[in-house]
Amino acid sequence: MDPRQARTRSALRAAIYGLAAAQPIADVSVAQVARAAGITRDTFYRHATTPEHLLADFLGEEIDALMAPIATLPATSGTELSVFDEPERALLRHVARHAQIYLNSMAPRLTGPVRDTLVDRVEAGLLTHLERHPEIAPPAQPGIGPERHRRILVAYAGGGTVSAIEEWLRSGDLADVDAAARTIIAASPDWWLGRSRS
Repeated sequence: MDPRQARTRSALRAAIYGLAAAQPIADVSVAQVARAAGITRDTFYRHATTPEHLLADFLGEEIDALMAPIATLPATSGTELSVFDEPERALLRHVARHAQIYLNSMAPRLTGPVRDTLVDRVEAGLLTHLERHPEIAPPAQPGIGPERHRRILVAYAGGGTVSAIEEWLRSGDLADVDAAARTIIAASPDWWLGRSRS
């Protein structure tokens, strides 16, 4: 990315984060974002189709960095903690850090692009983990091929995780990330978790 494009991206990120923290994302207009970023509407449209999609893109970039370590997770942790213990906490810390933005993206669930970003990133991490460690999965049911089996398992876990995050956001108490992470992990099936069992 050239320096000028990097400056524009930085200005857009600051603008959309500031506006989305101050008002519902559904009420944010392209004109507001362009004005706050010091760019033209044409420039905005080179980066996103709507303010919601721009917000989702920037949040997604952050989540991608948080989810990257999942690609190297072992199948088992060797401890009582889940292999997903730290990635889950990292994701929830990200949500808590941007709590007002996420809350302003709910009505009552997260708006489409923002929710899709969370679901897609969580599912991508889980799918990577399952492809690296296929032995952890329960057996496929008759009539379900291995790829479809993996995708159903991942969709169930990814959608459930994001729904749990939405409920956590609605609760209004985001101070205890560890407790929320433990609760979400406790709801996960044992085969995902990779904990050592004594």
